[in-house]
Amino acid sequence: MTEVEERTPLEAVQKAREIWLNAIKQSDLDEVERLYRWALSSKKNIETDGNDGSERPKKKAKQGHCGLDRSDYINASEKFALLLCQSGRCKKAKKGLASIGFTCRLAKRVLDYPDESKESDDSSPNKDRKQQKAPPCTIVDNFLSQAELERLQSVFESTTANYWTSHDYAVEPPSPYFSYVLSLEQIETNGFGFIGELIQKVLNCPQLAEKFPKLPNTRYVEMWAHNRPHASGHQLHFDSDDEGREGVRNPIISTILYIADGDDDIAGGPSMVTNQKLSDEKLATKGWMSSPKPYRLVAFDGRYLHGVVPGKGTREGRRVTLMFAFWDDIKIRRGLGPGSARPFPKNILPPWASQLAKPMETAENENQYDNCKTAEPIKLDRVYETLDGKAWNKQEMPAYDEVFQGF
Repeated sequence: MTEVEERTPLEAVQKAREIWLNAIKQSDLDEVERLYRWALSSKKNIETDGNDGSERPKKKAKQGHCGLDRSDYINASEKFALLLCQSGRCKKAKKGLASIGFTCRLAKRVLDYPDESKESDDSSPNKDRKQQKAPPCTIVDNFLSQAELERLQSVFESTTANYWTSHDYAVEPPSPYFSYVLSLEQIETNGFGFIGELIQKVLNCPQLAEKFPKLPNTRYVEMWAHNRPHASGHQLHFDSDDEGREGVRNPIISTILYIADGDDDIAGGPSMVTNQKLSDEKLATKGWMSSPKPYRLVAFDGRYLHGVVPGKGTREGRRVTLMFAFWDDIKIRRGLGPGSARPFPKNILPPWASQLAKPMETAENENQYDNCKTAEPIKLDRVYETLDGKAWNKQEMPAYDEVFQGF
């Protein structure tokens, strides 16, 4: 009996995900695929109690769930489909996706995204680029200085850093969303050291001022961060005050700072922004992606649907990002423990806030934008496709759980 056969199907899919999130070589992904294939094709059945409260004998689960309950079966099927799509095998994922209720998926060019460094400006099939509508996002390379990057790394890079442990941060399953808000009035009055200077640097960035004319209306800045394995993504969503609980309100813009150094090939999949707004009655037809890159800033109009594509293949390290959302108004929510839009700490600062609020040793550089340059995003002429790989041209909006995102 092989090692995999000694596992239950549930243990096999749990092990597969563990290996995937820590994969550093192709043989790791080969083992992930083997475990998913075995678990999903296993003929083992699970026993379930009768749900009428009687003492009658247990019955076997329906054939086809492979020893997994329905939820675990669907989750494993989705993960296996993602692995296929990321490795150029979208067609082989069709049958499995259809069997669990999906009618369309993110495009092959999204899930099996191209290498940004190999993309050319004319990579889009559209012939007349002048007629293309300007994207709702902009990318600024070399935005962070080395000193700024190192300060951010000291706060956010390690998974055992105070910022993460004090908020009980987790990726799978995800911990509840938490963020902090500073008012520009506070920053102008009290400074807030490094984090205040960084916010002002973003606000005054020439490339952003040109792209987003409403940015000067900012009165509040919301801050949050993530530290994810390479293979972990973030589902498509709209940024909203308190995650839309009291009605959807979008920020003026949202921004992403990638906290990593080294070469351009760092951990994590690309950030994706689409042309879909909440009020739209059809799925997005265009998209733009930015790969994680040291010192890079990405900014986008806060009204648009966006997310993080799971990293494909293998990379060492983690995808660490700091986000700012710039608001004309947002409700600051006081409370105990982590939560949405908490006031940024003052007076007695926890270690992570003290690190962010500590002033930089070097004075602000008057030429701090000299090395900044605008970069082109990866352009997407399709965001969604049918399970057959054809353009999604249907007029009606499919149900959210009928669209395979892979994450």
